[in-house]
Amino acid sequence: MVRIILLIVGLFILLMQYYVQPFSTNTQFLFFLGGIILLGVPHGAADLLVANRNAGFQKKSFSQIRFFAIYLGRLFLFAAILWFFPLAGNLLFILFAAYHFGETDLHKFKTDTIWGKLFVTSYGLLILSVILLHHFEEVKPIYFLFKSGQEYTAIINQIDQNRYVLMSATGMLFFVSTFFYFLKVDNTSLQDKGQFLIRFTCILFLLYNMPMVIGFTFYFILWHSILSLINIIGYLRKGDANKSSLIIKQIVFYSLLAMVGIALFGLVGFMFINKNAIMGYVFLGLAVLTAPHMQVMHDMYNRLRINHS
Repeated sequence: MVRIILLIVGLFILLMQYYVQPFSTNTQFLFFLGGIILLGVPHGAADLLVANRNAGFQKKSFSQIRFFAIYLGRLFLFAAILWFFPLAGNLLFILFAAYHFGETDLHKFKTDTIWGKLFVTSYGLLILSVILLHHFEEVKPIYFLFKSGQEYTAIINQIDQNRYVLMSATGMLFFVSTFFYFLKVDNTSLQDKGQFLIRFTCILFLLYNMPMVIGFTFYFILWHSILSLINIIGYLRKGDANKSSLIIKQIVFYSLLAMVGIALFGLVGFMFINKNAIMGYVFLGLAVLTAPHMQVMHDMYNRLRINHS
C-alpha cells in the first residue's frame, strides 16, 4: 500500500511539472535539501541502532566504540579510494548504491543466490541509469565542481555521447537477470511477478520524465528513505510494538547529531557557497557513506529474510 501511495505522489509531482507549473531550479533545490534533512539523514542515522539490533539477533556483544571504529574506517577507506582513484571509486559507488537500492526494494525476494544478487544489482543499476544518464546534462556540472572531474573530462564526455547505449545495456541486463531469476530461483505467483514489473515500470516512467533533481529526490528521499525507515522501525521494534515512539525519538536524536556534524563539515569545507556546491558535496557525502551504511543494512535484510523464510 505504501508503494502505491508513493507512486501516486510521484504521478502528482509529474503532473504538476508538466501541466501546472514547472518546478524552478530553486524549488527543486529546496525539495532536495528539505528531503535530505527530513528523511535522507534519519534513514542513515539509524545505522547504530540497526547494528546493535543485528548483534542482538546474532547473540553477540555490541560495542559502540568498535562499531564507530569499523564504520568510520570503511568511510575513510572509501573516501581515500575516491580521492586517489576517482574513476574506480565512482564505479564502486554506482555498484554499491545499485545493490543497496535493489536490496531495499526487493528485500522480500530470495536474493542470497548468484542470480538473486544479479537481479538486485541490475534493478538498482537501471534506476540509477535512468536518473543519471538520461539527465546527464544536469549531472556533468556536478562532476566538474571537483578537480578529479575536470581531469576526466574526456571520459565524462564519452559517457555523455554514449549514455543511451549504456542505458540500453543496463535495461538488457535487468531483463535477462530477471528472467533467469524468476525461472531458476523465485516461485512467486505470476500475478505477484506481474505486479512487481508494473510497479517497476511506473517508477522508471516517473524517473525518466522528471528533471534529474526532482527524480533523485523522489526516488532516493521519498521512495528509498521512506521504505528504509519503515523496514528499520519494524526491525527494531520486533517483539515489542510499543517501542515505536522510543525508536523514533532515538532516530531523531541521532539525526540531529548527524546534521550538526554535516553543518560543521560544510562550514569548514565551504560547501555552502552555492547550490551546485551543496549538491556536489551531498553526492560526495552519499558516496563515502554508502559503503558502511550498505553493510549495516545488508546484515539487517539478511536477518529479515531468515525470519521470513
